[in-house]
Amino acid sequence: MRRLNRYKEIISLLGKYGFGYLVEEVGLTELLSFKDRIKADFERENTLEMGVRLRGLLEELGPTFIKLGQLLSIRSDFLPFDMMKELERLQDNVPAVPLEEIREKIMQELGKPPEEIFHTFNEDYVAAASIGQVYEAVLWTGEKVMVKVQRPGIRKTIYTDLEILMDLSRLLEQNYDWAEQHKVAEIADELGSSIKKELDYLEEARNTETIAFQFENNERIKLPKIYWDFTTSHILTMEKIDGIKISEVPSQVGDQEKKHEIADLLVQSFVTQVLRKGFFHGDPHPGNILYMPETGQLAFIDFGQIGRLSSRMRDETASMMIGLMREDTDMIVKALYRLSDVPADVNENKFYDDVDRISKMVSHVPFGELDLGNTVQELLSTAQEHRIIVPTELTMLGKTLITVEGIISGIDPKLNLLQLAKPYAEELVIERYDPIKIGKRLLKDAEEMTETVAKIPGRVDEVLGQAAEGDLKLKISLSQIDSIFNKIDRISNKVSFSLTLLAFSIVVLGLIIGATFGTDTFLTSIHALEIGFAVAFLMFLWILYSIIRSGRF
Repeated sequence: MRRLNRYKEIISLLGKYGFGYLVEEVGLTELLSFKDRIKADFERENTLEMGVRLRGLLEELGPTFIKLGQLLSIRSDFLPFDMMKELERLQDNVPAVPLEEIREKIMQELGKPPEEIFHTFNEDYVAAASIGQVYEAVLWTGEKVMVKVQRPGIRKTIYTDLEILMDLSRLLEQNYDWAEQHKVAEIADELGSSIKKELDYLEEARNTETIAFQFENNERIKLPKIYWDFTTSHILTMEKIDGIKISEVPSQVGDQEKKHEIADLLVQSFVTQVLRKGFFHGDPHPGNILYMPETGQLAFIDFGQIGRLSSRMRDETASMMIGLMREDTDMIVKALYRLSDVPADVNENKFYDDVDRISKMVSHVPFGELDLGNTVQELLSTAQEHRIIVPTELTMLGKTLITVEGIISGIDPKLNLLQLAKPYAEELVIERYDPIKIGKRLLKDAEEMTETVAKIPGRVDEVLGQAAEGDLKLKISLSQIDSIFNKIDRISNKVSFSLTLLAFSIVVLGLIIGATFGTDTFLTSIHALEIGFAVAFLMFLWILYSIIRSGRF
């Protein structure tokens, strides 16, 4: 009920962009007025290309749904290629926040107006996105900075939209088998976690410093300094970096050797982030990577989205990459199995054949023409088609590789990510099979196994003790348990509603009889029926409100 107006807006826009039949089939048409129902297009056929319509819908719905589209653009198992490419073009089409509101936000967060905090504050924003606006400023100590200010009220809007997305995802899973199979509720939950982190500028500041520590011994990689005294969860103040977008390198840098050097530096930086440190930039589009011609440095900015790979995931990801280079299908399949959640009924032979097809395809493509990012993406998509649940970090990595590959191709079409990455991959292989490192891994595994074995007697004794006292608990996991409980809740709520309605009807009937055949009794003298009616009516409203609020009716 609290989100009714936003629901109406979303449903109207679904109809406007030709997705009204979804609203009709999940039973939400009653939320539309008669006028809106007539306007809504519930026809399945539409002359506009579906990807264009979907992009337009998400852009008009606002920041939460734009982020949803960006998340879907890396899900090759979920959407066709054309729709994924269209969603990659999603942009924030939002009006700028008035300067007075920005000043008020800065005052609220930092305790002083911008003219007191900064020596100069350029009132013309540099960039305006759906979550925040960026301004140039100069500190009293002389440092040039960029100040990112979060839009007032944006958190409330996004949190409301996230709640609605969870509601809609559950409705889709209840009405469509494909939605349940692709776990759209998990996608919505994943989106919620991701966007909540982006709303916390302190998290972005910490991410920036973490990446900076990775390159503290590499003078050719630059990251902005964070000014913590002027940074909160709603305001981020960082060093201003003067450079050109990496997409402008082809037109700004004429020397072919210099272009190759820049592309190699970019690959080196991502090998370090992904396979050595396991903490990498999750949104490396050209606007977030700058080249500084004067110093020859690459600079990375905007760390709202971050990918993380654990030590085990880094090892298995490296195994998968090496398997692709060596055309070793066994190595690729084993790495994917160890990385993913594999269902018990997976067709292992069919999956092996599909992976082998991709591996053979790699060997038949000239080495310099192979697209590593698209190959990894196809590999992950194949796994997901077999209902193998691949970690989100891997899908983000696939998207990152594709983006970096596109940047390298833009710098020089003759360059290729795999060509540039091969020397670093060979270094990783040598490091991986270093006897000293193998010994350390074996020692670590032995220590973990020793700890596990040492705990067994205590665990057995604990289980036997619980069994002897009758306290042994057995946990049973059912794949449809949530759906079953939802249905039970709906049935019980409908029974409660019916019984309450029946009781209310009896009270009303008593009133009618009392009014018709009223007598001068003690009950009539104290208006017992009227009081009973009032109490029953209030209880009826309370139960009705509780059932509607639960969302299970």
